[in-house]
Amino acid sequence: MVKRSKQIFPEAEVGDSVTVPIPAVDRGRSDPRNLIGIIKDKDDKGLYTIVVKSGVLQGKYSRNQFDVCTYSMHNLQDMNEECSISLRAAVRQESNCGGQGYIKCNCSGSKRCKTNRCSCFKARMACNSRCHALLTCSNKN
Repeated sequence: MVKRSKQIFPEAEVGDSVTVPIPAVDRGRSDPRNLIGIIKDKDDKGLYTIVVKSGVLQGKYSRNQFDVCTYSMHNLQDMNEECSISLRAAVRQESNCGGQGYIKCNCSGSKRCKTNRCSCFKARMACNSRCHALLTCSNKN
C-alpha cells in the first residue's frame, strides 16, 4: 500500500508550489477551493511544512494532503515565514468576503433586528435580501 502511494504521489521538493485543499466547512461560497503555498521544509518521515502568504501552516502535511503545481506561482520571499497560523485562519485572511460564509438572520416578533439576538445586528451589518425579505425590518438601510 505504501509502495502504491509513493507511485501515485511522487515526492515534492523544497520550494515547489503546492495547492492545499480547503474543507467546505472552512470556506465561504465565493472563496477558492485551494490555498496556494510553497513547501518550506521536509523532514525525514516524509512530512512537509507549507508556507502561505499569511504565515507557516501549523502541523505537517503528508504527500496525499496537497497537490504539486506544474509551475511556480510565488516566490518564498512573497510569503510570511515569521508567524505560525492554522489553515482556517489562513483561509479567513485570504478570503474574498471575510471567511466562512455570509451572515443572515431570520428574526421575527416585535423587537425584530433591534437586539443582539439578531446575527446581523450583532455583526453591525444591515439586513439584506437573504434575511426576512418580505417582513418589515428596523435594520435595513
